[in-house]
Amino acid sequence: MKSLRSYMLHFLLLLVPFVYGFFVNIMVIPMFPFIMQFVLLVFWFYVGATFSKLDMPVWKSFIIGNSVWLISFILFVWQFVVLDGASRSMGLALLSQHYMLAFVYGAVRVLPFLSNGTTIMFCAYMLMLLTFTFGFLAMKRRRRGNSGS
Repeated sequence: MKSLRSYMLHFLLLLVPFVYGFFVNIMVIPMFPFIMQFVLLVFWFYVGATFSKLDMPVWKSFIIGNSVWLISFILFVWQFVVLDGASRSMGLALLSQHYMLAFVYGAVRVLPFLSNGTTIMFCAYMLMLLTFTFGFLAMKRRRRGNSGS
């Protein structure tokens, strides 16, 4: 059984993309977008792998690991898909954008033919989810392989 302190550290890991997005938004310029995209992809893969090691059922650790992502994604869909521009809350819209901002550069590079901002943000969210999932599954597979020896 892990301590409460360990779980708090895991929760803090989930907030790193939001903190990065917040600072980039304040500075209004991306901090070395290619380098930061690579760093945060590797970091998010690591976070997925870290959550796969939690001492709880697999589905729970996956859901908890994506909880902040899911809240941010729901806010994004609500603000940019459900609501029109006139009824959109700029504060909530910014909150949802901060979380996935680190992955926008990668989404633009992977899908250069996209020009719609909402579609690019949606793809950034999907890139974030895929990166976490690959890290999560890679560590689960590795741990299962090591336990069979």
